[in-house]
Amino acid sequence: MKANHIIIVPETHWDREWYLPFQEYRAKLVLLMDKLLDILKSDPDYKNFTLDGQTIPLEDYLEVRPDREEEIKKYVKEKRLSIGPMYVLPDEFLVSGESMIRNLLIGHQIARKFGFVMKAGYIPDPFGHIAQLPQILKGFEIPSVLFWRGFGDEFENLNLNIEFWWNSPGNASTILAIFLKLSYGSVADLNLKSKSGKYKSALLKIKRVIKRFEEHTATPYVLLNSGSDHHEARPEIPALVKQWNELYPDKVLEQNDFEYYVDKVLNYNPELRAFQGELRGGRYAHLLSGVFSARMWIKQRNTAIEYLYEKYTEPLAAITWALDKYEKFHYPKDYILTGLKWLQKNAPHDSICGCSIDQVHDEMRTRFDWAEQIGHEVFKNTMIYLYDLISIKEEDNKIAIIVFNPLPWKRRDLASFNIISNTKKAGFKSPENFKITDSNGTNIPYQFVECEEEPRYRVVYSISFYCSFLAEVPACGYKVYYIVPGEKPEELVLKENDFKLDVNSIENQFYQINVNLKGQINVLDKISDVFYEDICFFEDVGDWGDEYDFSGPHENQTDLKFTSEDLNIFEILPLIDGLTQKTLKIRANLNLPVSLSEDRYIRGEYLVSNLIDIYITLYKDIKRIDFKIDLENLSKDHRIRVLFPSKIKTRKVYSDGHFYVNPRDIDLPKAEKWAQKPLPTNHQKDFVSVSDNSRTFSVLNKGLPEYEAIINEDGTISLAITLLRCIGWLSRHDFASRRNNAGPDLNTPKAQCIGKHSFELSLVIEDNKSDWLISQTHVKGKEFNNPFYVIAPVIVMTSIRASDKIVITPFGIISAFNTAKRDPVLSYLPSELSFLEVENKNIVLSAMKKTEEGNDLILRFYNISPKTEETAISICNLIQIEHVEIVNFLEEKPQSEIRATLDFKSGNTFTLKMEPHVITTIKAKTRLIK
Repeated sequence: MKANHIIIVPETHWDREWYLPFQEYRAKLVLLMDKLLDILKSDPDYKNFTLDGQTIPLEDYLEVRPDREEEIKKYVKEKRLSIGPMYVLPDEFLVSGESMIRNLLIGHQIARKFGFVMKAGYIPDPFGHIAQLPQILKGFEIPSVLFWRGFGDEFENLNLNIEFWWNSPGNASTILAIFLKLSYGSVADLNLKSKSGKYKSALLKIKRVIKRFEEHTATPYVLLNSGSDHHEARPEIPALVKQWNELYPDKVLEQNDFEYYVDKVLNYNPELRAFQGELRGGRYAHLLSGVFSARMWIKQRNTAIEYLYEKYTEPLAAITWALDKYEKFHYPKDYILTGLKWLQKNAPHDSICGCSIDQVHDEMRTRFDWAEQIGHEVFKNTMIYLYDLISIKEEDNKIAIIVFNPLPWKRRDLASFNIISNTKKAGFKSPENFKITDSNGTNIPYQFVECEEEPRYRVVYSISFYCSFLAEVPACGYKVYYIVPGEKPEELVLKENDFKLDVNSIENQFYQINVNLKGQINVLDKISDVFYEDICFFEDVGDWGDEYDFSGPHENQTDLKFTSEDLNIFEILPLIDGLTQKTLKIRANLNLPVSLSEDRYIRGEYLVSNLIDIYITLYKDIKRIDFKIDLENLSKDHRIRVLFPSKIKTRKVYSDGHFYVNPRDIDLPKAEKWAQKPLPTNHQKDFVSVSDNSRTFSVLNKGLPEYEAIINEDGTISLAITLLRCIGWLSRHDFASRRNNAGPDLNTPKAQCIGKHSFELSLVIEDNKSDWLISQTHVKGKEFNNPFYVIAPVIVMTSIRASDKIVITPFGIISAFNTAKRDPVLSYLPSELSFLEVENKNIVLSAMKKTEEGNDLILRFYNISPKTEETAISICNLIQIEHVEIVNFLEEKPQSEIRATLDFKSGNTFTLKMEPHVITTIKAKTRLIK
């Protein structure tokens, strides 16, 4: 459509860290902001500058220039400086859905303090976009998204304009999408150098760009992005606008922001075509999908810390706050926010993707440490307070341990903790010399093994033991168990004879696993009688790529491939032979080329040993095979994966994502005329799954986001999970999978990931269940990633009072619980409690927290199913619900329809009905029944 109104947006794309570390970029940011504020002050015709859709640049700047805060507030309120709506611009795939919501929530809070939030979803440069992005933005009353990367052939196949409707899965939400077809810097390189003050060259460039846009627009409005990576404000823009309008009065040029442009398009009410789904193509811009496996330790730590806050720290604080009848527990909202902000600072795509210089990622470790430490401390201090509220049997020979279940359904799973036995002073003279009981005195079978790893805390003359038992714990709640020192556990004889461990085999009622002398792992699914060979099969190939992309060799080059068949097996040994857990250990090494050759033509001939320990675990009554892999990587320029052959023929794979499970075609598109050909690897969160009409085969993971569905020669599918991708360059341009640079050619030796690494996966095979939903794979994925946490004693020492218990959690030592100070009269909570239970497991709990403002409870759910689901949601019977309502992600009354309904009359239970793939936030006013 012919344009008659052009909006030019002066802006910068601010990478906080990338090929320079944060402090060096901040020095540039200070210069940028100083110059910008001077321009805004001196030139009232400079109408607007947009700060890249994020607010963290203001925090970074004001730490150095705190005296300019009021000046910034003035320009934000006048809408001459546009900020937000996000805190940082994250990689959408590598953070959780809940993390995306918190990012936007923090961004709104900061922008509101400055006076105005830009309500446009400007997310220009992430490497693809998630399917639920429209619903997440709409939940913040943001009606639009503006993006660059991600389109494959959909733009042409659907005959879309650059303006189109983007529907979230299930059509739960719809927003206006603006495709930045000419990138987020369409007029970033305008020539504004002129002695005469006339900008003829720049005006001609604008005219050419407008003409290109008019071929794809459905409205008379054209958006021009005047800025790019780390660009400063250009004071010539108002004069340029004036000169244009004198020359072309029929095409008005106006300086403003993205929200202004979006409002113009929406008010025009155009007839637009629609798109639904994720954006994972590379037709118009490099997708750079290899970032899912660059510096894998980043992905693992981020996932673990996200789950720490989402499932443990925040929910336990909310539970304790809601149950505290003494009203002395102070909900640590600001402390939690501090930790979350340290985590969010690692979320920008150049950070979390692992595609920066080594120093950037070294500094990320400290932020992860701080976020983790804060999350742990809040959890521990909350548990100390809660401990005193729980009715515990005060007997000298019993030590109470508390098992916490973070998931909203009652579950039977492994609970584990460490015991440090001091051979000279400990109450436990040996780990056999105790038993575990529940509150009724029922003996609980357990197993222990001396820890192979050095414990975090060591006592002189001590031995550390790993102890585990099967616990059954209420939904989003806890249960008290007891350690009884000095008493041996009762002899228990298992009636079943199908739970056993042998020299090279392991078996429970579901699976039989055998490991031969070559290290081949074979699994018999006893339910279906299907035999699977080469499970957890190692595959190692050379990697000629960079931090952004994996690449095999060019056609004229050859690769050396190594597999499990090249393993050197040192030993196969039974490690844990307990009543409820049995573990087999394989010790091996894999000799791999030390690196590519110096000319990068082939993998080097010199081989180096890479030690590998594989732990295979089965549990009584749990249908899951757990794998833990410890790898000491001493090789460079390679990718190592484990493969799980499924024996299933299909052309569709299902990958856990953000509030949604993504169905993906295994066959790749032809990709003619693409900027970057698609690679077969893709993204997952908790699991990846394939199925046919009779079986579902799923691999769960902890923080390993890259998978590939491989089509074998017989048509069956193997699921490959990447463990490490080891490369030595930020960017290169001389490899097969991408011919152009994605950044500067800088050496990054630490991206070779030399050293020790640990990985956790799990295999679930379901017979007579036709897909991941019927198999409840999403439930198993949450259970695998969110184990019980045990608050348990490390050691009872005779050198301290018998009433003191030194206690450790999985997060570290809490301190001594002095039970002598406990007043049993003040303890009113039962020894077993469920705070929140969701009856229908297809409705998934995403968040439980206290409201940002006020004293209500926030519960966020999403319907993972493709059909409407309904569930009863119950809060513990100590709580009276006074009012419940649906709110938006800002925890305010929603301005647009949310496709969910509540039914509540009285008591402590309400019913929630949700349409397919809907995300719903509920605000509940509760009262403790005293």
